[in-house]
Amino acid sequence: MKITSGFAAVALLAGSVVMAAPAIASTSLFATEPAAQQACQADEVVWVNLDRGRFYHKAQGEFGKGSNGGYACLKAAHAQYREAHD
Repeated sequence: MKITSGFAAVALLAGSVVMAAPAIASTSLFATEPAAQQACQADEVVWVNLDRGRFYHKAQGEFGKGSNGGYACLKAAHAQYREAHD
């Protein structure tokens, strides 16, 4: 099939566009460690640094540091952020 019009080519391509996958739901972040612990129950509480896109365990030096972040449950953080390795 030969397409002679640029408009026809765009229309043909537009008709075959597949919808993008829905965005991943954002992880719930908490302002305080006790609030996160209450929500997480038995799950570990981690610190998420949004600027770096990483999360830190309590034993790590960056836990609770940084102005753009919050506390989250490990399982939820692991689904969306990378684990930091010191």
